[in-house]
Amino acid sequence: MKIEFYADFTCPFSYMGKRRLDEVIEASDEPIEFELKAFQLTPEAPTENTMRTVDLLAKKFGKTPAETMATTARLRDQAAQEYGLEYNYDTMLAPNTKNAHRLAKWSAQFGKAQDMTERFFAAIFTRGLDLNKESDLLQIVEEAGLDVAAAKEVLHSDAYAQEVDADRQEAAQNGIHSVPSYVFDNKLVTGAQPLSVFLQAIKA
Repeated sequence: MKIEFYADFTCPFSYMGKRRLDEVIEASDEPIEFELKAFQLTPEAPTENTMRTVDLLAKKFGKTPAETMATTARLRDQAAQEYGLEYNYDTMLAPNTKNAHRLAKWSAQFGKAQDMTERFFAAIFTRGLDLNKESDLLQIVEEAGLDVAAAKEVLHSDAYAQEVDADRQEAAQNGIHSVPSYVFDNKLVTGAQPLSVFLQAIKA
């Protein structure tokens, strides 16, 4: 079976969905092919001078950073209690994710797509890294045991940019307008669903 995972690294629900997906893949008796499909929520996001996520949300919804931090508490608690994830909104940044998506696609040829997807989510939500910074991106590449020089060549080119853009177009053609979304072979599942929903999709 092949699972296509439509997500963006800045989406808190996508990270939750990724955690459930990991459980499904681990529990499956059959081999499962994982493919990350890029779905940038804010493709126009700046590629430098990265804002804190809290400041960005406050500006977007007309709240103060303190008010926004309070509203994120529920999501932070849900991530911890239901998914075992650590969301640190005090240090979380909101980068343009295109370069991270390009590197994730590059890593697939080495069988590292699922691993790199996890690392990019953790970089934003837990570690407070800035995925607009080449140094932070290459740090993640090195930690994954991949070739840093080769990754740097990818970043200094437009490699995989068309593939990233094509994923969003493909999503629209398939009726996918939000993330996380998943395609189990040809069956579409949307949202951060309970584990039982994913297990049923695999058996269907």
